[in-house]
Amino acid sequence: MQCSEISEWMSLYLDGLLGQEQAAQLQAHLAQCEACSEEWEAMRSLSSLLKAEPMAIPAPDFAARVAQRVHQGEARRRRLYSSLGVLMGSVGLWAVAGIALSVLFIALWQAPIRIILSEVGLPLARNAPSALTALGSALRSVVDELYARPTGLLLLGYAILALAVTLLWTRVVFRRWQHVIQ
Repeated sequence: MQCSEISEWMSLYLDGLLGQEQAAQLQAHLAQCEACSEEWEAMRSLSSLLKAEPMAIPAPDFAARVAQRVHQGEARRRRLYSSLGVLMGSVGLWAVAGIALSVLFIALWQAPIRIILSEVGLPLARNAPSALTALGSALRSVVDELYARPTGLLLLGYAILALAVTLLWTRVVFRRWQHVIQ
């Protein structure tokens, strides 16, 4: 019989879970093996000490405090995940607003871009007052285009609305994020 198997049997014997035949084999091995006999004495004395000590009783509110901490951790985790969801939603909203503004820019500013590039780009480097005049004429042509096409006003209104909703959403996200951090 090997000493490692005897160590397991010692623990079982102390717990009263070892059969009579195995207990006899354990006693025979302990009589012959000095190392196992020393381990047995140490285990017996430790077991006696543990049995002599009274059971530790937790404080009356211990379970309630643990449950409260678990609940707080779960609530914090839920707030974090919902805040991440709001943050991801706001990223999507910013993307939609960016696309809307890009479409508006492309739809409405094609003529002014040509004017700015051809009439303002080079003269801007040479002469600032004439560049401001050209920029004013470009802005005037944009305003004329907006009033000439009803879809232009609609696109501008949609872009402003998308920007306003995006700004409000960002405000909600930051308030919520501050609440999570606290």
